[in-house]
Amino acid sequence: MELLREILAGIAFTLAGIFTLGGIIGLFRFPDAYTRLQAGSLAGTTSVISVFIGALILAPDWAIAGRIVIIIIFFLLSSPTGAHIVARFAWNSDLPAWKPRDQKRSGPERKMKPRRKRRLRNIMQKRLRRNRRQGPSGDAPEDME
Repeated sequence: MELLREILAGIAFTLAGIFTLGGIIGLFRFPDAYTRLQAGSLAGTTSVISVFIGALILAPDWAIAGRIVIIIIFFLLSSPTGAHIVARFAWNSDLPAWKPRDQKRSGPERKMKPRRKRRLRNIMQKRLRRNRRQGPSGDAPEDME
């Protein structure tokens, strides 16, 4: 029985290495940040989960196995969420997505989104109102206090 557990854990650890290798190849081969992020995130999640499954198979008692299961659940929730946050930031920063050569346009690939224009306009209006309320020395006028 112990030999079977070690063989299964070895298979899980080998799978983790294969997933990691695939993620590294994807990070170097894919053309843009979004596909690279997907490759790295997927490989990172699957390889770490495979290592935890191997550790779960080799766990000596139920207390340690329960802790490993909790770690697996936490990692399954947090890793895709972190990748989504990074991708969302890249998208909101107007990072262009890859397009095949025959579909690329000359000049900027995308114009600024209307939502981003509105947000910048609101920020500038708030700064202008704040500056109007402050006096020439930078302090608030007496009637504002």
